[in-house]
Amino acid sequence: MTYSEKFKQLFMYPAHANQIDYTHTAEVVYPEHGDRVRIFVKLENFLIKDISFKAIGCPRVIAASEALCRLVNGKNINIALEINEEHIRQEMDFHDKEFKCIMAPVEALKKALSKLENE
Repeated sequence: MTYSEKFKQLFMYPAHANQIDYTHTAEVVYPEHGDRVRIFVKLENFLIKDISFKAIGCPRVIAASEALCRLVNGKNINIALEINEEHIRQEMDFHDKEFKCIMAPVEALKKALSKLENE
């Protein structure tokens, strides 16, 4: 499989691959493939002030996690909740629809933000 230059940069140099001081977090695991993503979100007045991740898995999961962080950092949570598979694919410049693992970070973000309803 050949990856785009943008994909390689997201995978090899993820700026958000760490654990920030967070207000919300959630993890998603795809056990059938060994993929695990934990998203850390710092919210302030319904804005994503900072976001980071820790991921174990294939290059696609790591690149997708970085792509998600770049897409939603500084955004209102309502915008962040609208992120879907096509947004991630475009940000990664990765269009092979066979791999659904790229949705793991999106699911983790939505799971973390869903906890707002309980606060």
